[in-house]
Amino acid sequence: MFSALSFSYVSVEYILFFLGVFFVYAVAPKRLRAGVLTAACYAYAVLLAPEYAMFLFAVTVFTYLAAILIGRANPGGKGRKVLLTAALCCVFGLVLLLKYGGGLIAGVLGGAGVEMPDDALRRILMPVGLSFYSFASCGYLIDVYKEKCVPEKNILHYALFLSFFPIFTAGPIERADGLLAQIRNIRAIRLWDAKRIGSGAVLMLWGYFLKLVIADRAAVVADAVFDAAWTKDSFALIVGAVAYALQIYADFAGLSCMALGGAKALGFDVTDNFDAPYLSGSIKEFWRRWHISLSFWFRDYLYIPLGGSRRGEARKYINILIVFLVCGAWHGGSMTFLVWGLLHGVYQLVGGLTAKKRAGICQALKIDPKALPFRVWQKLCTFALCTFAWIFFRAPTLNDAWIYISRMVLQPDPWNVMNGSIYTLGLDATEFNILFLACLALLFVDALQYRKKENISALLNRQHPIVKYALIALLLAAVLTFGRYGMSFASNAFIYAEF
Repeated sequence: MFSALSFSYVSVEYILFFLGVFFVYAVAPKRLRAGVLTAACYAYAVLLAPEYAMFLFAVTVFTYLAAILIGRANPGGKGRKVLLTAALCCVFGLVLLLKYGGGLIAGVLGGAGVEMPDDALRRILMPVGLSFYSFASCGYLIDVYKEKCVPEKNILHYALFLSFFPIFTAGPIERADGLLAQIRNIRAIRLWDAKRIGSGAVLMLWGYFLKLVIADRAAVVADAVFDAAWTKDSFALIVGAVAYALQIYADFAGLSCMALGGAKALGFDVTDNFDAPYLSGSIKEFWRRWHISLSFWFRDYLYIPLGGSRRGEARKYINILIVFLVCGAWHGGSMTFLVWGLLHGVYQLVGGLTAKKRAGICQALKIDPKALPFRVWQKLCTFALCTFAWIFFRAPTLNDAWIYISRMVLQPDPWNVMNGSIYTLGLDATEFNILFLACLALLFVDALQYRKKENISALLNRQHPIVKYALIALLLAAVLTFGRYGMSFASNAFIYAEF
């Protein structure tokens, strides 16, 4: 049996599994496509851990039936709202219990005399993908309630919608009018499309580059600093915070690119979760570009129902703070996640309240907000604010975060910038240079994506074939030559798989 770590998206096992699924799916009769792909998705969940398939099946059947009942209820009656509320409470109740009730569940099992290995208990308490398919199913229920979509009658289509294996472990959170609508039209998909398959392969290759070349190297630096923060000076702590900001972006964006590419190769278009977020000029813009499917889910299903900005400025900012506190809680029950979410809410509150004052200062000082130096300054400030907040996201406890921040402020040692001490933070000079050059490549691609509003696959397709294939060969060579493989990789599972 493969383990969740050995069956990650960058493992040989997954690649072989994907190729096998693609071949069987592509040669299967059109009427069997949904069944074949759904069976493959559940096989993937079982290969990760049988418990994952159990939770997935339970949520699928429950929300499938709930949607049908909601659709049949009188649109103007109270029964419809009661059904929706009960269904949402059940699904979110399960998520809350598994995410935050670990001690209770462990105690109940222990009291009943049930002995369970730690890895099996962890799989029960934190089933991979639960948050993503739970949010997708609840969004679907709300859309059915609001009559934005009709209840899906074909349970295979609905099961495939929630279990689609390229996005199973870390999203994006899909909607009924997106992925489910494509699944309903699965018989019409043209599978042997060389251009589409090629585009999917390029996206997956870029994802491997982000994960294996950048994220796993940045992780070494981040771990070395965060795990011994009480011994580090300001320079090392700043480097560690920036390394973690790079790690979590390259890790999650890499995973999203693999999901996007895998889905495209199978004939489906899913949400691109990242759009050069670290080039944002404000925190508000950052959240339009970071984890896009989650941001828009909270906007449509929480922020707007709370009243959005329709009930005055004070209520608007209260709603923003509520949304970001919930966003923090979604990532975990630790106070560090709540502080991280609250910080982003406060950033937006301060940014909104000071917008006119800052515009007035720019006007008084004759600063052109559209000038390149000012826009670069805005992007650097936004990146610094995000990086500061990531300290809370990464730190095990609030006390650890406080130690980290206090030493970063109170232990300056400017000489360390130039004395080579950076090469004592887990990577030698060669490894640091590889990481630096890879980050420059990421910055270049993100800058093009930010400006052209196209992902790397679309950007390459616009080039001359010789240039295109030369760049793809260079990218493949970089992954094979500089990717971090072997036992050291196994310890660096995808960060967002745990959420």
